[in-house]
Amino acid sequence: MMELTLKSCPFCGGKAEFDTISARYKTHSFDFVIHCVKCGATSPKTYRLVVKFNSEGLIEFPKDERQAAVDDWNRRF
Repeated sequence: MMELTLKSCPFCGGKAEFDTISARYKTHSFDFVIHCVKCGATSPKTYRLVVKFNSEGLIEFPKDERQAAVDDWNRRF
């Protein structure tokens, strides 16, 4: 399991969290950013998570940018 620990906001020290900005239910994909709940600072890049069932009925993530989003945020953009 990946470690998805976000550092506090680089501008105000507030709590950071994932924020879904759009979802495509037909393709089961989500576009998201990281944002600070205190000052509203947002990661400059939009990331994507794609979820699908494989032929064996197991969940796969053909595109999973959650770790990249965390790494970018924690590097302070």
